[in-house]
Amino acid sequence: MRSFFLMTGIALLVFCQLSCSPDEEQTQIENPVADELVTGLNAAPLLGDVVLENMYEDEARKLTDKTPVQIVTVLEGTSRVVLQARFRGVRDFGLGFPIYECELMDEAAEAMGGIAQGMSGSPVGPPGRIMGALAYGDGFAAAPTRFWVTAIDAMEAALDHQTFGELLAKEPAPAAPGAGINAAYMPVKTPVTISGIQSHRIQELSSHLADSRYNFVELFAAPDGVLAAPPAGTSPQLAAGDMIGAAAVTGDIVNLVGYGTVTQVYDDKFVAFGHPFFADGQSALPVYRAVVNGIVPNLLISYKSTSRYGKPIGTITKDLTPAIVGEFGTGPPMIPVKVSYHPANSETAIEKHHQVAYGQEAFISLVAGITLDSLRMEWSNSTIEGTVALQFEETDTVYTEPFRRTTPIAFLDVLISVDQIVRSFADTLSNSAGKATLKSVSISITDKPQIAKAEIAEVIAPEEIIPGESITVGITLVPHWSTAGAERTIQREVTLEIPEDFPAGEANINVSAGSLDFFGDFGPIAPPPDAIIDFGFGGFGDEEEKPVPQTLDELIKQMEEDQVDAGLITVTLTPPGSGFPGLPPDLLPPDGFPPLDGLLPPDGEDMPEDGEEDGDDADMPGDGEEDGDNGDGVPADFPLPEGFPGLDALGIPEEVEPPEPIEAELIIDGFVVTGSRDTTVMIKGGEMGEGMVPPMEGGAPMEPAAPAEEE
Repeated sequence: MRSFFLMTGIALLVFCQLSCSPDEEQTQIENPVADELVTGLNAAPLLGDVVLENMYEDEARKLTDKTPVQIVTVLEGTSRVVLQARFRGVRDFGLGFPIYECELMDEAAEAMGGIAQGMSGSPVGPPGRIMGALAYGDGFAAAPTRFWVTAIDAMEAALDHQTFGELLAKEPAPAAPGAGINAAYMPVKTPVTISGIQSHRIQELSSHLADSRYNFVELFAAPDGVLAAPPAGTSPQLAAGDMIGAAAVTGDIVNLVGYGTVTQVYDDKFVAFGHPFFADGQSALPVYRAVVNGIVPNLLISYKSTSRYGKPIGTITKDLTPAIVGEFGTGPPMIPVKVSYHPANSETAIEKHHQVAYGQEAFISLVAGITLDSLRMEWSNSTIEGTVALQFEETDTVYTEPFRRTTPIAFLDVLISVDQIVRSFADTLSNSAGKATLKSVSISITDKPQIAKAEIAEVIAPEEIIPGESITVGITLVPHWSTAGAERTIQREVTLEIPEDFPAGEANINVSAGSLDFFGDFGPIAPPPDAIIDFGFGGFGDEEEKPVPQTLDELIKQMEEDQVDAGLITVTLTPPGSGFPGLPPDLLPPDGFPPLDGLLPPDGEDMPEDGEEDGDDADMPGDGEEDGDNGDGVPADFPLPEGFPGLDALGIPEEVEPPEPIEAELIIDGFVVTGSRDTTVMIKGGEMGEGMVPPMEGGAPMEPAAPAEEE
């Protein structure tokens, strides 16, 4: 009998310990079975508000291998469920904070696809605790699926971390250390759905967006919309494990939204994702509640099919390596973008309206390209004419820039053209003149099936030109057959005024398209359209140096002056002798005078130093050198007219300006002009007879000297 009472007492004591745990012990998550279970999953939705307590690094490191942990996430609808997993250890991936390695132990979840994109941010920890957020996983993984967890310590640190954007207005600060990602794992990426885009454009867009800031997102062409009302049974409060969507673009056609999971909530703020979104630092993305429409299996890694609902519930204010940080409230202000599309078969424009988040101005060009692609409904060659108008908060001046392209892929040409214009102001690396906060953007696009391209085919000019008179230069262009007239060619004329002091001799007339593409013939090795090319030459030719703009208005003015119409043609008359700086253009050397290339040292030999013996009549000696020649590279026995200048006298004196080319321009309206053509003309001298050497300063014309007799 005594043994019976002893055993009964022990049983009651154990029962009390299990049912009446002290406050400092872990709180078990209640996960009662509900009427509507998630299809194919044994776990039931979590009912009511669940508060999870943080487990920091010092405590997490005390966990033993294979300690059971749980994942709180949404697999269907808006209900959170618990998935079973286990802890495998603390790892260091060079991110500056610890990563916890775990493995999924839920067979039903594995059957549905296992770890899926969109789960990033899901709280992970022992029952009732959060040690961090599910952030990284294995590709092509087999059960049990390994995943890695970003420590809650690092995510909390992101709450008060100052971003570069915040520091920009304060004192300069040193850059933060870079994050090293080990190839042994991959992010459980944020699925970013893009509505309005055709599926085949995703690959083209991905190459355009080939940048490290897109390493943590996966693009999906998918329909998107905002459900007006939240699904039934949805809690009004955001909690750990809930799904959210952060929007970079919203509008009539294009919606670009990234989806992930909330890790923890702190009063008026929350952290989510467990990794960056775009890694922008300072951010201003509207955030929505979201509903999961199921797990989509994928051989590499599955993903959640998700959509947002209701109005924005706050703003993503920081986008950092360990987490994104959000604040509850109304959504942030955004940039209104209007796209007007003028189809070829209608005089009425179709207008579509969008909003782009500040800091995501790069997606403005995406809005333009996708809207065009969606409305034109076909892939075909065409001529695209567009105009981009930008309004700014800092000035009342509106910047407007047109563009015209003949293109096989209108989507990409509009994307690149708009991107180059917007980037000139919105990208702080490109714009050093002044802060440019976009107030609104208006893009007008006209689409024509004709290929409005014309190539320069012929230049017609007089053979002889007398200084002091005007000449007419004829230009023949051959347009594409779809825009050719009855005569098949386009004829234009331009007048050049020849000054009286224009030097005599053989000159060149060049007719070129004003919008030549420097890299047009380089094919696939050409740099990207937005590449900044710095040749280090300090400028080309004798172009006038432009002042560096110091304000936004000065930048706008300079960019307006630099605009080039695609139909521009430039006609240039180049003076004689322009190819040899320092050689007077009207100087005709006697017959037999050694060519200039013979006066240079042979290949592989250096130019002699001053005072150095040379002993070689072929090289160009230094000043005062004994060489057996005239000290100027000309053989000593070569007879020269009296007063004929040596090579050392061929430099241009400071008081003598070289002759300027004569230029004229014309525009072929509505066309993209390509090509270049040259023709040679003779500029006649005033009283200079054929074979005469021009008079030296202060002297009379001289007859050319007779060549020396051969030895």
